[in-house]
Amino acid sequence: MKKRFGVAAVAVAAGCAVIFAGCNGCGANGKANEAAFSSNWYADTNFRYIQPTFTQGNTEYKDSEEVTYTVKHDREGAANSTYSVEYGDGTYKTSFYATTFDKTLIDEEFRGEYADNLTVYYYETALSFPSVTFKMKNDESKVAEFKDGENTVTKCYFTNVDSHLRPLYSEITTQCHLPKEFQTNVLEETYEYVNQTVKTSYKYDGSAAKSVISEGDETTVKTADKLNDTDNSLIDVCGLNIAVRAMQLSTSFTQVISVYSPAGKMQNYAFTGSSAALGDDERKTVEGILAADDLKLYTPAEDKTLSTVCVTATLNADMKGVSQQYWFAAVDNAKNNTGRATMVKMSVPLTFGLGTLNYSLKSIDSTVY
Repeated sequence: MKKRFGVAAVAVAAGCAVIFAGCNGCGANGKANEAAFSSNWYADTNFRYIQPTFTQGNTEYKDSEEVTYTVKHDREGAANSTYSVEYGDGTYKTSFYATTFDKTLIDEEFRGEYADNLTVYYYETALSFPSVTFKMKNDESKVAEFKDGENTVTKCYFTNVDSHLRPLYSEITTQCHLPKEFQTNVLEETYEYVNQTVKTSYKYDGSAAKSVISEGDETTVKTADKLNDTDNSLIDVCGLNIAVRAMQLSTSFTQVISVYSPAGKMQNYAFTGSSAALGDDERKTVEGILAADDLKLYTPAEDKTLSTVCVTATLNADMKGVSQQYWFAAVDNAKNNTGRATMVKMSVPLTFGLGTLNYSLKSIDSTVY
């Protein structure tokens, strides 16, 4: 089951020297390569704490950012020679805000280190598909189609930028049919149904983690220590989108972080910026969404189009695989960050050469300042 908890298909070796943006010597946590995170979801990216207007319960402003994406399966690049997978058009919803942390979520082993009334960030994602179909290539009459709904929900609590988005607690709930093998001639071996919940608690200093994996009546406990041995900032896989959004986004930056997942252990990933642009149709659609009167995250101009930064994520190891890409609204002015570094697209290769899932911005509900 290890493949279920990796950074969704992020698996290419970096293979290059790394220049750590904005980091000279040791960071605040004593790590040589501490990430230079910024609060890119705020107008002033230099604000390193949590604004009251972003905290649950505030009555003057909407206290959260709710974003919805349409998810389409691109099968043109699929390279699996024995079977194919087809996902019906899906939906990806994200919710991001701050809240008072409920420390009873933390395993009793670590709970005593947590203060009361701690204000932290909360990030939730919900990925759903109406159907998924597995089909054998040597006999297309052999088909397994599932229409009960495919759902994965993640939840993650983590500290502010000043504390380097250190993870505190995460949760993954999976109820879906997932590809099982790389190559097989048996239809029933192409997929498996996973109905599982994984709850991970961290020591407050981020040095250790404990995961409780529940599947039916079976419960497994997995522990990890020495997480502070890394020279990089530690991020839980469920909070990865926010960590990438908080990086020093430019077309030439490179940053390595250590990503922890309950079954995939801790692995280092390199994130590299580039000028790879959205297609014209995609860009125009995004511009229209961001320019809405209730958002004003983009101001149309005849002589200027929306500026974006593409970020490619690769496994920082010897074995190369596939890479995952993000597109964010560019931070053109750190003191007046109009676009709030909104994630406007994400491209996620599926395991076993089964194509790519493209997440395209559909709507935003937010008044985060």
